[in-house]
Amino acid sequence: MKFIEKFFRSGLAIDLGTVNTLIYHPSRGLLVNQPSVVAIDRYDGEVVSVGHKAARLLGREPRGIEVHRPIRCGTIFNFEVTQKVLRSFIGSVTESYWRGHYVVGIPGSATAVEQRSVRDAARDAGGRRVDLVDEGLAAGLGAGLSFDDERAHLVVDIGGGTTNIAIIASGGVVSSMSLTAAGNAMDESIRDFVRSNYCLQIGEYTAEALKKQLGALSDGEVHDGDRKIEIVGKHLSDGSAYAVDITAEEVRQALEPVLAEIVEGIKRVIEEAQPEAVADIYYSGLILTGGGSLLKGMKERLQEELKLRAIMPENPITTVVMGAGMLLTEPHHLHRCAIRQNLPVWQEAEELVVSW
Repeated sequence: MKFIEKFFRSGLAIDLGTVNTLIYHPSRGLLVNQPSVVAIDRYDGEVVSVGHKAARLLGREPRGIEVHRPIRCGTIFNFEVTQKVLRSFIGSVTESYWRGHYVVGIPGSATAVEQRSVRDAARDAGGRRVDLVDEGLAAGLGAGLSFDDERAHLVVDIGGGTTNIAIIASGGVVSSMSLTAAGNAMDESIRDFVRSNYCLQIGEYTAEALKKQLGALSDGEVHDGDRKIEIVGKHLSDGSAYAVDITAEEVRQALEPVLAEIVEGIKRVIEEAQPEAVADIYYSGLILTGGGSLLKGMKERLQEELKLRAIMPENPITTVVMGAGMLLTEPHHLHRCAIRQNLPVWQEAEELVVSW
């Protein structure tokens, strides 16, 4: 009997992110919060390491090892590698024979093909049943929204690969969209700025360090314009190591195009909403979640640009997986909120008429 209870116990909530993968169990809490990176042996295809250990190898891989980031812009880029990442993470927190119910958060604008790839990867990783939910809805629920709150709320989840913007009401999605302007785009924008202005190529970790230490977005955060840090990269002319000083103002300038795209996306969602929803948002404000919300001045900048009060939960990084975990324990709400699986193409397509 105990074996059967273990076999059919409540499942796992999964936030399969571009940068980090989070796994949550309703009774055991947060089980996994590690980078979505895996190191694979080049010759036999076996997993060498995953998560933090694999991330340390990025940019300095030994000869016989390949390091992969299989999730890009919120969607599966490499299906087989994604399976290995999920199996490794899930296998580290469950028994080898365990097959359960998985609730996975995905971008609201994910296509039918992208949804199917996530379902298949989760099933192959041990999912007996797989439900997909909009990340905007999951983030809102994880930030404290109630299923019974009929008012419209604007949720902006700035992750690593995507920024999900959603209007939530009565525990459901009114409208939703996803942008590729997010944490990774900010890092890439910094790398492009350094390359074009200093003829210097820098790595992912250096760009992220610049973003975290100097990436202030509001005027109140950058009064100390002389603040700078030294970075070392590879000079494009001769490939040698070269050091330059980067100021906070330069980092802010590099981040501006990405931030402008996020602001325009939020404005577009509000513009396309119904009048009643816009009125609710005026009073309820904006709920800001995701790792990108931790950037200095992000909250203040959005408040200034959108003329809305911004609210940020205590731990914005875990809101999506916490919201998915709430739905896991509420089967009735999950049934209503889960993204329906599309019909096969041959069933939903119109009858084909051939004229000879």
